[in-house]
Amino acid sequence: MNNLTHLYAPDKGFRNVSFELWPGEVLGIVGESGSGKTTLLKAISARLTPQQGEVLYQQRSLYAMSEAERRRLLRTEWGVVHQHPMDGLRRRLRRGNIGERLMATGARHYGNIRATAEKWLQEVEIPLAHRRPAHHLLRRHAAASADRPQSGHPAEAGVYG
Repeated sequence: MNNLTHLYAPDKGFRNVSFELWPGEVLGIVGESGSGKTTLLKAISARLTPQQGEVLYQQRSLYAMSEAERRRLLRTEWGVVHQHPMDGLRRRLRRGNIGERLMATGARHYGNIRATAEKWLQEVEIPLAHRRPAHHLLRRHAAASADRPQSGHPAEAGVYG
């Protein structure tokens, strides 16, 4: 990520954020309320076009990719954990879709597939009535981002690796 900037008011958002993330690395973005964490994650996941800068993945600009390429990338290579887990769920996702995605990663036993999905849903505290796992929770991603994965914990603003 190179010199990413998106301000929606004076000093609201983020300015000139740059970092490199390599396979296997984990990066945490924390800060006070209103410091731009969610806006930054939206820009990283291409849900918001920044006013300046670029996000490169395998030498390609995320914003120069077609919408179909970005969707494929976000479904297969990257993962996003939202502040509110329900924000990341497709409302009409069926169990067969989840099974297919886990089977694509090598899973073959339906009981194990279902148990894995249930475990992950419990970990992100998705209510029982809404247990329709999102596809991005079911893959091992090359990159992942999370919006307040430990919400409620005090944090100092910054980018940590």
